[in-house]
Amino acid sequence: MAPYHIRRYQDHDWEPVRELFSQGLLGNMPSDFRHLLKKPRTFLIILGVPFALFLGSGSLVLCLLSLLGLLAGHWLTFRHCIIQYIDKSLHNDLLDIQKSYLSGRGSSFWVAESEYQVVGIVGARPASGPIGGRNYLELRRLSVKRTYRGKGMARTLIQTVLQFARDEGYDGVVLGTPNSYHPAQRLYESLGFWKYHESGYYLNWWLGFFSVWHYQCDFSSQK
Repeated sequence: MAPYHIRRYQDHDWEPVRELFSQGLLGNMPSDFRHLLKKPRTFLIILGVPFALFLGSGSLVLCLLSLLGLLAGHWLTFRHCIIQYIDKSLHNDLLDIQKSYLSGRGSSFWVAESEYQVVGIVGARPASGPIGGRNYLELRRLSVKRTYRGKGMARTLIQTVLQFARDEGYDGVVLGTPNSYHPAQRLYESLGFWKYHESGYYLNWWLGFFSVWHYQCDFSSQK
């Protein structure tokens, strides 16, 4: 892997940052989809409907066609949900990164650059509200180009956020990550984060609940 360095976001990074964010989520869709298929509600529909058709009609062909149709329908619906989330993000904080992350103290945005290309990103801004009466920085939009993953870049980006939070006087750092991102969870935990809350939202009645795990790193516990 070519060497890289971490620096603050600049205006000419706008398009590469947005593209890296979008491609990161799109690239994670297959693993996220497989995780959703294992959920009881989805699993029951995927197998239950074809089995019921087979019992009712005795046709194996109809059973297989319904299974393929359900898988295709679930995939297209899930893909639509992810694209909607990407579009919402691109029109929210990633529409004006300077204003969202660099307009004042206490927040920032960094890129990892290698051979004049943006290959990693991470942002941080104050959490929406005090947690337990303490002030936390929220780590956001962490993404690393696929060919650079597994090389320590994500760890370096997270450590950049942690050091920034200490320098700015925050009590710690919080973040949210889908519960299907097991390598990311292991990385967070190795850096002192611990899971303190689980939330999520219903994609729809047949895809069910998309879980998000919330992690927290307290600086006081590391002294």
